[in-house]
Amino acid sequence: MARTPLTPEDLADALADLPGWAGDVHGIHRRTKGVDFRAAAAHVLALADVADDLDHHPDVEISYGNLTVHLLTHSVDAVTELDVEFARRADELLAAQPDDGAQADDGA
Repeated sequence: MARTPLTPEDLADALADLPGWAGDVHGIHRRTKGVDFRAAAAHVLALADVADDLDHHPDVEISYGNLTVHLLTHSVDAVTELDVEFARRADELLAAQPDDGAQADDGA
């Protein structure tokens, strides 16, 4: 998968297909609100499989009631198709997780 930085236009197109994800060419993120700590930890463990499969590892934050995933291809210091693919897979995986009442935060 290409590790070439996305243009702002290409990233805008990609984000249009990724509800809940926000950011710019310097990084994208998704914050899920209303998730309890145990569910957030389970989500992170599930994301670890995606990370290992893609050999691309996100920055993840768990805080009170929130889980935030940050993506950036560090080797080029920009968002690439690899980040977009990770976001797609993360969304698919998290949609398959049991409903814990959590909702994506559409804010930046």
